[in-house]
Amino acid sequence: MLAVPYRHSLSTVRAYEAVPRTRGIPAVVRRLEDYSNGHGGHYWLEVSGSPSVSGRISLDDSGPVLSRLRKGDRIGVVVWHGRRTDITFDGRVQQTVEAPTANPGLYLGVGLSMPAGGVLALYTAVWLRRGRHEPARQGRAADGLPLTGKMIAGACVVTVVSGIVVSGEHESDPLEFVGTWLAFALISLAVWAVEHRIRNRRSG
Repeated sequence: MLAVPYRHSLSTVRAYEAVPRTRGIPAVVRRLEDYSNGHGGHYWLEVSGSPSVSGRISLDDSGPVLSRLRKGDRIGVVVWHGRRTDITFDGRVQQTVEAPTANPGLYLGVGLSMPAGGVLALYTAVWLRRGRHEPARQGRAADGLPLTGKMIAGACVVTVVSGIVVSGEHESDPLEFVGTWLAFALISLAVWAVEHRIRNRRSG
């Protein structure tokens, strides 16, 4: 479900990034808050102007614009598809919380990583169930998760990490992420096959 809206989200971000944001609708700063306590903060300003820009505008941080503003300053407010996406002042631009900057690839990566987590959860559940109902396996269960389970867990970690890295670019192709995951999955499968064969030879 997280991967389904990827294409629409990606096209929205590309359309937004293609729009020039050096100028905006004129507005006057009436109040502002630029406060940070190290664990978060309050970043907003209240402006007056045309109905499309008047009111409180929230930001993620002090950025290149908010930190330079004072009450009474005249700024520009960029409106894109009804959203107040940016504020401009003295040649500088800062995005607001209404800007569509959520990384679409990150949602795609999370969506594609979830099946790996499901496989790990299913494997762990089966392993624990066998350990309870088969006395011969209880000793093995006490030794910790078998190598296969550890490999699945490692695949989950690499899947998430590769998803974050690959999705760092808005223009990343979803096939790039899938290809990265499949490559690691095949390598894991090959390692598991070799480990399984070696273990069978030793037991034989």
